[in-house]
Amino acid sequence: MQVAGYKKCSDEYVELQEASLVCSLEELEKVICFLQYVKEKHGTEIMKIEYCHSHYRDWDKSWNTESTDIIVITNIDKC
Repeated sequence: MQVAGYKKCSDEYVELQEASLVCSLEELEKVICFLQYVKEKHGTEIMKIEYCHSHYRDWDKSWNTESTDIIVITNIDKC
């Protein structure tokens, strides 16, 4: 597993040494539900043969546009 992202106000993509989620228990529960959704969606037969990614901002309709997006990428060997 790799944890990566972009530097703020930059196009530089970097691997992170550490990532912290600063959130309430309710927000943590939503992230857990998102990850369960991604596991199920990316585990379907069609997704097993394709590079796929899911954005938290697309999944959570109440997502704050000022917040950091969480993107889960699977099947990276298919890229």
